[in-house]
Amino acid sequence: MKSSKNPHLTDPLKRYWYLCLLYVLFSYALTQILVLGSDRIADATDNLFAGEAIVLQEFMVPFIVLMLLGGAAAFGKSYSKNTFSIRMQTDMRNMLIGKLVKIRTVYFDKEGTGALMNKLLSDMYQIEALFAECIPELLVAFVSIVTVCVYIGIQSVRLLFVTVVCYPILLWIANRLTKAVGAVAAVRRQLYDDLENSAYDAIQGILVGKAFNLYELQKKRIDHIEDDIVKNESHRTKVLAANYVMGDLVRWIPKLICYLFCLYEAGKGRMSVGAIFAYVMLLDQIARPMGNIPGQIASIKEYAVSVRRLQEVLNQEEEMSGTGDFVPEGDTVIELSHVSFGYSEEKEVLKDISLTVKKGSSVAFVGRSGGGKSTVMKILCGFYYPQKGQYRIYGHDFGEWDIGALRRQIALVSQNVFLFPGSIAQNVAYGRIGASREEIMDACKKANIHDFIMQLPKGYETEVGERGARLSGGQKQRISIARAFLKDAPILLLDEPTSAVDVETEQGIQEALREISRNRTVITIAHRLNTIEDADEIYVFEDGRIAERKVRANGIQ
Repeated sequence: MKSSKNPHLTDPLKRYWYLCLLYVLFSYALTQILVLGSDRIADATDNLFAGEAIVLQEFMVPFIVLMLLGGAAAFGKSYSKNTFSIRMQTDMRNMLIGKLVKIRTVYFDKEGTGALMNKLLSDMYQIEALFAECIPELLVAFVSIVTVCVYIGIQSVRLLFVTVVCYPILLWIANRLTKAVGAVAAVRRQLYDDLENSAYDAIQGILVGKAFNLYELQKKRIDHIEDDIVKNESHRTKVLAANYVMGDLVRWIPKLICYLFCLYEAGKGRMSVGAIFAYVMLLDQIARPMGNIPGQIASIKEYAVSVRRLQEVLNQEEEMSGTGDFVPEGDTVIELSHVSFGYSEEKEVLKDISLTVKKGSSVAFVGRSGGGKSTVMKILCGFYYPQKGQYRIYGHDFGEWDIGALRRQIALVSQNVFLFPGSIAQNVAYGRIGASREEIMDACKKANIHDFIMQLPKGYETEVGERGARLSGGQKQRISIARAFLKDAPILLLDEPTSAVDVETEQGIQEALREISRNRTVITIAHRLNTIEDADEIYVFEDGRIAERKVRANGIQ
């Protein structure tokens, strides 16, 4: 059984730390150049006030060199930061999408589609801002503050003491104010999940909503969520406004105190005019990042909520998968031995199911709705796993198979046909990626849909719309059959493929199903007897058990 450690949102940071380090180093170089330039100006100013002549050429040449070096450092800083940001965003998105396709089906049963989309879009945007903007800016702020403080300390320890002491007190107050941000952000993300879910349900169920006049009910539900969002946003605005005000206080109060202290030091003869001039220029390199810290702390606490939400996705249990890619051989294709399963711990849907499917046979599952037929199909596809008992395919336990290799042995034609946005050709081609146009057309001919497609103005390039909305139920079903033809898997699962079509359409679909069933092992869920008239075995399901097994006289015993 393959086992892999769950990915973590910090994994891309571990890969691209060197770009972040380059960004910090270039920022340090840029700050150091600013310090040297300010020191140069301070010396020139003191010389000028002392009555000494300034040779412009001697002053400007080093200054121009510093400007050129500063420009190079600024370019390096911008390039390394943007490269870091792009790579972090790309890797995090790929990591999240790669995880989603591996997560067990039960997660999607519990998680609302709108909430999941909100995590993939909104929360992902927050994460990108955290790792690509907030954290690097905090590191640069630290580097700039330390670099400037070292220079100030060299000039005057007393001035450094006043500069350093002013800020921590205000930052402590700012940190106290940001404690409410995390709680507000958590409520905010949940409210937007609820809004996304309600909007998604309203759109997906638009026809039912219109038919039953549910507009007002749906509107009230969304309005209620929006009212809660407005209240939450109002509270959030107050909290963030307090942080921004504190940021301004952090930026200006210490500067004012430091300026007054400079005047005091100058009056005592301990600071020159040039030193004051340089200090005033450099103090902004401390005041600006210090003033931004309260807002950044608040942002980090908001972003931390998104980190937790997305990490919950990354921590989800993945589908069971072994490493085997076995050759389909032997007379026994599928074996279920004493299989039990329930979607929840409270109730078992399948109870001690045992059955065997022979190669080339046609097997039918019949019974009332809720008897467990569709659940068996989901277990055969590997969407769910037996909680008790054993599932073997071609003589190998399900857990030994690589899940991708196992699913290559199975083609599914379901009553709930899903077509992706795109053309007819693209949807058929999903049966086997890389199939030629001739192979796609041949599959459609076998599915009795080719003539209809050729009558369309754009033929195979006709757009099917969202979920195949531009096609009828029978047309969508035959496209799904063509997709199964193209996959050419040895096992065919038919989940009530004609339950939602009229009699005339059903005849065309039945012809296609008889064609695709040749030389394959077929398992069919059916309510209509004409869909299982050729079955070799019939299993009657009742209340999660096999109540009866019928075998044709000339069938497989």
